Amino acid sequence: MIFGCTVLLILKFCDLDAYRSVQTVDEALDTKQSEEAERTAALHELVKKTQSYNATTTKVALVMSKTRSDDLRWLRDYLQTHIDNTPFIYTMDKKPETELLVAHSSRGREASAYLSFIVDLYDELPEYSIFLHANPEQWHNDLFGPHTSSVLHSLRREAVDAMGYLNLRCTNNPGCPTHVNPNNPTQADIDKNDARANFPTIYKDIFGEDAQVPEHIGGICCAQFAVSRARIWQRPKSDYIRMLNWVNEKSVPLVDDYGVGWVFETLWHVVFGMEGIHCPLYEQCRCDNYGWCGPLPSGKTLTAIAAV
Repeated sequence: MIFGCTVLLILKFCDLDAYRSVQTVDEALDTKQSEEAERTAALHELVKKTQSYNATTTKVALVMSKTRSDDLRWLRDYLQTHIDNTPFIYTMDKKPETELLVAHSSRGREASAYLSFIVDLYDELPEYSIFLHANPEQWHNDLFGPHTSSVLHSLRREAVDAMGYLNLRCTNNPGCPTHVNPNNPTQADIDKNDARANFPTIYKDIFGEDAQVPEHIGGICCAQFAVSRARIWQRPKSDYIRMLNWVNEKSVPLVDDYGVGWVFETLWHVVFGMEGIHCPLYEQCRCDNYGWCGPLPSGKTLTAIAAV
């Protein structure tokens, strides 16, 4: 009899454990479905914002490429308090996400999205264009933690006015002081047929046959930066079309998809009018871009750049 009761108790406990396990699975499924619904709703809001774009009322374009796994709820939340910003979101999946913008090429990761935006909006650009990665957190963000919304909130538009182009990152490693020596590749680069070994050809394909290839190229990593409309307009639209054609066609025998993105990460500062070596001092960059000017450990307080 005692044995029978023990068996019954064990069976009841097993049933309870099984019930709890099923309940946990159901709750997890409900949470996942709720999160997916919220992400989809946020994306629909962002699409409507893009569709209502007006170059007169928009001050800032936020341009990014997106894959299905990227969560843009952070962007929806950010735009609720920054109503003069408009998102331009390019789908980069082989099967494009419905309603999102489609880049002119599927190669080059964010490079094709950024160039597609410039080509498509060239004649009706807002005053500022900020080019970003889609996820809410990025290791590139170095001053306010990984959250991109914190970086955007603190960015000084006066610095964009004054410089025309600025990288959102201030830590200049990797990328500085020199990232590529176009005319002096290493033997290892030549043996591997690395992009560095073909950089003079790549450079002239991107900037035109008459472009003078710099001896050294260096700039702050990676592909998050702000550019003024005036700076974008310093190049004719045909330049950006040529760059986009290189991404889509001419790059094929020289670099793979990842390589295309790497090439433009190396050259964005040159595309937007900076010298081949563009490595601002960390403290001055922090002051200019975000108003964080000191006092430094030395006791000195820097002065942030301003448009003349």
